[in-house]
Amino acid sequence: MPPQAQNPAGAFLFILFLIWILFPEADYRNQSLALSDLAVDRLARYRDALNVLNTTAWGDFKDGFAWRDLETFREKGLKLSRHAVPPVDGHQLWDVAQGEAMWTNASGTVHGDWIRRPGSVSRGYDSYNLSRSVPEVEWMGHKMEWARNVTGETGRMMLRLNGNKTLNHYEQLPMDMAPLSGGIIRSLRGTATIEDTAGSGLNWEMKLWGVHWPRQGVILMTTTSEKFEGIFALPHLSPGPDFFQSSQMLLNRTLARVIRRKEKHVYVDQRMPWNSDVENPMYTAYPSPHCEYIMYAQVHPPLPPKSTAGEDQDPVPANMEDAINAIESELQYPVGAPIPRVPKLKMSAVIYSPDCSFFLETKGPPDYPPSEADHLVGMKKEVQTHQIKTWLLLYALVVFAQVRLLRDQMKESFTPSTMGRISFGTISTMLIVDGMTFTAAATWVSSAAATFLPTLALMFASFLSMTIGGSFLAKIYEVQLPEGRNRRDQPSTTQDTPTSVSVSATPTASLLPGPVTAPNRTETPVIIPSDQDISAEIASAASPLPIPINRNAPETPTFQAIVGRFILFSLCVSFLAISSSTWYPRPRSIFLNACAFIYLSMWTPQIYRNTLRNCRRALSWPFVIGQSILRLLPIAYFWVKKDNFLYATTDLSSFVFLAGWVWIQVVLLAAQQIVGPRFGVPMSWTPDAWDYHPVLREDNIEAGGLPIGLVVPEERNSLDRPSTAGEKSGVRAIDCAICREVLEVPVVRAGEEESTVSGVFARRMYMVTPCRHIFHTACLESWLRFRLQCPICREELPPI
Repeated sequence: MPPQAQNPAGAFLFILFLIWILFPEADYRNQSLALSDLAVDRLARYRDALNVLNTTAWGDFKDGFAWRDLETFREKGLKLSRHAVPPVDGHQLWDVAQGEAMWTNASGTVHGDWIRRPGSVSRGYDSYNLSRSVPEVEWMGHKMEWARNVTGETGRMMLRLNGNKTLNHYEQLPMDMAPLSGGIIRSLRGTATIEDTAGSGLNWEMKLWGVHWPRQGVILMTTTSEKFEGIFALPHLSPGPDFFQSSQMLLNRTLARVIRRKEKHVYVDQRMPWNSDVENPMYTAYPSPHCEYIMYAQVHPPLPPKSTAGEDQDPVPANMEDAINAIESELQYPVGAPIPRVPKLKMSAVIYSPDCSFFLETKGPPDYPPSEADHLVGMKKEVQTHQIKTWLLLYALVVFAQVRLLRDQMKESFTPSTMGRISFGTISTMLIVDGMTFTAAATWVSSAAATFLPTLALMFASFLSMTIGGSFLAKIYEVQLPEGRNRRDQPSTTQDTPTSVSVSATPTASLLPGPVTAPNRTETPVIIPSDQDISAEIASAASPLPIPINRNAPETPTFQAIVGRFILFSLCVSFLAISSSTWYPRPRSIFLNACAFIYLSMWTPQIYRNTLRNCRRALSWPFVIGQSILRLLPIAYFWVKKDNFLYATTDLSSFVFLAGWVWIQVVLLAAQQIVGPRFGVPMSWTPDAWDYHPVLREDNIEAGGLPIGLVVPEERNSLDRPSTAGEKSGVRAIDCAICREVLEVPVVRAGEEESTVSGVFARRMYMVTPCRHIFHTACLESWLRFRLQCPICREELPPI
């Protein structure tokens, strides 16, 4: 019965029916209305909180959290500020906003270590009743351990800051109201990543919102959530009344503008303003509580005083404020003006959690020496962008160099004989990494702003490497495809034969004694019939027999199917690499080192194939050395350079191990070319293969074992003719049929043993074919690049 034709229209209608059942339109409408109602309620709360901020004064602050340590938090912050700007002649100039010149814009990324200090009171999730304090919110998981609860004694921190370009000026309070803020303020937002290496081992990433006083270098930021409207309480957390009035003035204007915009688009914009959750910026009907954070950071002076400038530092101008302004102007609007070397962005910080009651202090002076830790150090946003652009361009040049080496290798390996030597796995490893680079660059180029052109260059270079390498890999797969088919189609059983007389099908080849690795020649049995017609039976035995086909063997996958597997594998690795950013430090380090080790093991498949095929050299040395260096460079940047633009933790010992592993593979490839691909490998581990460099001995003269032309006639060995000097030393001469030059061949005399080192190198000078012809090694290798036939008798030769 013929199969029924499928109806595509019916299948399409069935899929639409499933979509209508699983995702009805009413659910979306109800969800949108629910989120909009939730947004209206939240915005109303924010409007009330803003009114409270407008009607309060300095010191009017209380809440249900552990604010007993608020003064301790302020004292810790002032201590950091006064240490960053030391007094001059006993006068603390920082308090009156007359200290060292600071960065006007603190946008950038810094990282460093922190230590945990407990609060004066112990607080946990069981210390609060959120259902009573925030009754209008349906909480999830509030009766278990809160998120962001740092329990370790130390860890790492990374802070990414992005300041508003608009500076707001205000009238400063009198000098007796110190500390003073300096008369200017700007809004600021940032993202903090806190890694609890000694405790839970987790990474906590959160958004913070606040303000920056550029003249004093003070940054005050806080998280905001359903249970803690921190941005509205931020002025009350400042160091003094002058800081309070300036931040109150700025927040009254900026917060009111944001609330008006959100209220206007409440049914369209479902994003929660000032949300601290990075992964879920939308309004949440059932939020889960987490520890809140308040951060006080002090930006350190970028230029040291003239009296303390070291000899290795650039000369500091007399007016340091003008110098800093010139540097920042050139960074933001480059015109090519000569500026000193851009200093690093450095700051010290203290973080206070009012609900979980603990402090996180950056590790550095004066509590710790600078040699052990130096607070948070990084680079400004413009410097980091320039570093990323430079790295992308250099990486693009590295990939272009890889393409050049690949092109040269393709020119050298353009025949089936030479492509059969190259390992499919080696080129595949390079192709997969180049494809992942192209995918990453193509994904990033759509959202790249300042790095668009460098990313485009990297994408183009990786695309060239991927396409050229893919075409080369396809040719290699096509050449090596019959090898796999022959192995699968080879019958696994042999038939019993009666007693017979064996006649070799290739009598000339059997005269030369095969080496240890030579294939076993299967002789065709000739059965003598009753009519004694042996010649007819030999003729029938010489005719080729049909090769049995193993129909149970698996089908050979196409190259397109293999490419699909490569794409799926690269996507899985990419997803794991992205998700590893949230893993514990130890598993993340193991995973990344394992990926780098597998990638840099690219020469191992080639070493295996050289041993399998008894091939001394398959790839050119410029390709091997160049690819080894070029593919180590990007890994060296992140594994060795401490101030890399990703601020990845360096691991010098792991990189030394990876680099050593690469060069061990290169040394093995060199050893295979010099002493032989199967040197030191047990014979039972490798399949049979013809040895083109056999040991030639006079003991095999009677068996015809020496190559044609090296057998000395009997009259030359008579007593009446003296032997030549070459014959005495065991070296015989013959003309190479390819270059027509003299080829001197060492022959081991009867009863003598071959020298280990000199004999191995001497055998590399000649090559003996299965048909007993001998040639220079370079001559025959050049010949076999084009055809696998003997230059003299045209017999088929095994590949090298």
